[in-house]
Amino acid sequence: MELFVRLNEENKITIVLVTHEPDIARFSKRIIRFLDGKVISDEVAVR
Repeated sequence: MELFVRLNEENKITIVLVTHEPDIARFSKRIIRFLDGKVISDEVAVR
């Protein structure tokens, strides 16, 4: 995860990561949640 964060911050690379793990999702700047194939929330994450 540190590598992804560094690539994003230093090289301005966008990374799309799909996970079911909340501890991994906490590394992101934006969290989009789906339920039954539909977006149920789209929020800017607070780190």
